[in-house]
Amino acid sequence: MNKVRNTSNDEGRKANKAPRKQSAFVAMLLSVIDGSFLNAAGKRSNLPFGLFIALIIGFYIANTYNAERTIRETDRIGIQLKDYRDEYISLKSELMFRSNQSQVAVQVAPLGLLEAKEPPHKLIIEQTDSTQTND
Repeated sequence: MNKVRNTSNDEGRKANKAPRKQSAFVAMLLSVIDGSFLNAAGKRSNLPFGLFIALIIGFYIANTYNAERTIRETDRIGIQLKDYRDEYISLKSELMFRSNQSQVAVQVAPLGLLEAKEPPHKLIIEQTDSTQTND
């Protein structure tokens, strides 16, 4: 394990490396981070980027308001649905109670109608030859 390095090789490697060119996005990001985009020359070149960011922020705020409004409306409709379901159940039970035979008899008694005590009879009509027509 040799701990001694050859310094001439290290200098040669550094000389061969050319500085890398930064992409436009990285350069813009670095200018925002270090604050150089605020100088006079940077203001004109970064104006489209600033407008783009402002537009995205506007859409984000509008989307948030829309989502909150939709959530509030969904909650309101859910509460209405529960109220309507409760009303439906209570009206249905009231109708079932009022349609019992004993309750119907009590309600029609003031009209003079009475409950039948005998079951209904089936009427059978026999046809005679005189009622039939022959062609």
